[in-house]
Amino acid sequence: MVLCFDVGNTDIDAGAFENDKLYKAFNIDYKKGQSVEEYKKGIKTALEVNGIDPKTVTSCVLCSVVAGSTGAMEEAIKELLGFEPLIFTNDEIADMQVKIGNPQEVGVDIVAACLTVKHRYSLPAIVIDMGTATTVTAMDKDGDLLGVSILTGVITSLKALRDSTGLPIDESLTPPAKAIGTTTPESMASGCVLANAYMMDGMISAFEKEMGTECHIYATGGISKMIMPLCRHKSLINDKLLLEGLYIYCKKAENKNNKEI
Repeated sequence: MVLCFDVGNTDIDAGAFENDKLYKAFNIDYKKGQSVEEYKKGIKTALEVNGIDPKTVTSCVLCSVVAGSTGAMEEAIKELLGFEPLIFTNDEIADMQVKIGNPQEVGVDIVAACLTVKHRYSLPAIVIDMGTATTVTAMDKDGDLLGVSILTGVITSLKALRDSTGLPIDESLTPPAKAIGTTTPESMASGCVLANAYMMDGMISAFEKEMGTECHIYATGGISKMIMPLCRHKSLINDKLLLEGLYIYCKKAENKNNKEI
């Protein structure tokens, strides 16, 4: 069994893969700056709840966009599983180029999601990830990463509006029946849900114009299920794109090591 961990800004997404399939997917709550013991307790509890015996885990890969979190979680995994996890980095993706000035500036979460698209879906592509931030990434016909647009995330925008105006927010993101709101909740839903859908349509059109081709559209992140169906552009939604990319990365690393032995 292969365990994959994605440390995000609000929680840890985790997945257990067995026989090349996602066996279990779950979330782990955490606080930035927590100790090795706290990480270990959280991981151990999550494995127990999901019926995963640590002794059955043969490989593990860790991806983090949170500065300072990797070391403590890496040590927690080592103590819990008995071996060090593989750390996902941008500089070891042999079959996918990151064609920007400094590849290390691109978040590892973006690269992991794109790795899934390169190996499992059609190209060229635009990959949209809706989390704390919304990212829109261009991939060419060879599966190389051309560049990224970074926007404020949907929930992040809502919370900023609440904090600056005192308006109540509804995180359910229920699509409004019309764009012209006649109540405050309707108006906020229009400005948040519909406006983000229209913005995605605009970004997709701009990307395709600059790339000179129509693209396949892929979306991930829990909020994508609420926003992307409202877009004019059709998309394939897979909220496990990132975890699948980590699994692909881990298996490729294992195959490389086996060849070197």
